[in-house]
Amino acid sequence: MTTKSSLFKNRSFLSVWSGNAASELGGAFGTFCNSILVFQLTGSGLALGSMWILYYVPSLLLQFVIGPFIDRWSRKRIMIFSQLVRGTVFLVPLFLLYINELEVWHVYAVQLVIGLITPLYVPANQAITPTLVKEGELHQANAYLDGTARLMSFLAPVLAGVVIEFTSVQVTLYFVSGLLLSSGLLLLLVEERKQVGAIRASWWSEMKVGYRMFFQNPVLLWLGVFLGFVQFGVGVTLITTLPYITTELNGSYADYGYFMAGFPVGYILGAVLVPKIKMKGLGLMIGSLFIGGLTFIALYFIDWLPLAILTEVVGGVAMAVFSIQNLTLFQKSISNSMLGKVASVRLLLIRTFMLAGIVVGGLLSELWGIRPLYLLIGIVICIVSVCGTVLPYFKFLRNFKAVDV
Repeated sequence: MTTKSSLFKNRSFLSVWSGNAASELGGAFGTFCNSILVFQLTGSGLALGSMWILYYVPSLLLQFVIGPFIDRWSRKRIMIFSQLVRGTVFLVPLFLLYINELEVWHVYAVQLVIGLITPLYVPANQAITPTLVKEGELHQANAYLDGTARLMSFLAPVLAGVVIEFTSVQVTLYFVSGLLLSSGLLLLLVEERKQVGAIRASWWSEMKVGYRMFFQNPVLLWLGVFLGFVQFGVGVTLITTLPYITTELNGSYADYGYFMAGFPVGYILGAVLVPKIKMKGLGLMIGSLFIGGLTFIALYFIDWLPLAILTEVVGGVAMAVFSIQNLTLFQKSISNSMLGKVASVRLLLIRTFMLAGIVVGGLLSELWGIRPLYLLIGIVICIVSVCGTVLPYFKFLRNFKAVDV
């Protein structure tokens, strides 16, 4: 039996896969709706930026302390709870819209709750996956999960725009809530393997163990740092992409949409290619990171929109290969009984990088301009990848042995 057919016959994996798809599409729809509501209520770009801050800051704070509970509690129940809360909270602006009482702080409150829920769902999702599939299937499973997430991120803005254009924000919010609630229901079908572990220590002791294991283990730390540099670049592009297309390339809002679709399209292609690539390990991961850095450098020089879109597609392919390989190496480098708390620390690190990218993108794009900022980011990512390849220090990444999961 092949890995592919085995995964397709695994009911628990299919439940997580389909639940994640509904979650990603619903979450992206929700973010789209929240952005429109905030802009309609305020007409302010600063208000939109504040919405993102309200998402990331509480997320980081909760991420700091939640790790031990991911391993103590049922990961399946954590994921279901998260989806039910997310699906329910989007009913609040829907109700307030119907009674004409919606204010911007209501949308901020929704975004705050979503920011607090995400640190529960994501590490629990990453921790439960290795328990549902065979070790040899993990790479393929991550490719399916990650590729589907990017497909949803590509479809959501297009579909949400069409739905809102021909119906209303209210109808779209119904759709958001329905998708998130259905995600929670799909996860009920997961057959979670109970963890047999040692006597549980106090929360403080377990949290310290999680942080110590992450920061003292060079494999875990540097996999997180490499991914952090990618997320830093993503944070910058959240702020700079729109002015890059409309100002630097003199494009329209439609062109902005085409450009934004380029990266997830490439990511989907990369996710499809990953299982077919025979080369695995550090060389593949670092090589794809280097290519991703080159795409940032290319954007510094490009003046033709179609070429810029093609560059984003290439960047998406490279980052799919990098991210899927990075996650698989991370999951294989630690026992599953510790995976929840360590995944939470890892997520804290990469979200901090992304928040830094948002801040830096907002400040330096005004001071230096967008193109020089892209050039700088590309050079930094390329330097990091070259160091990971040539420095003898990183030999441990090539030689580490995966633990039993």
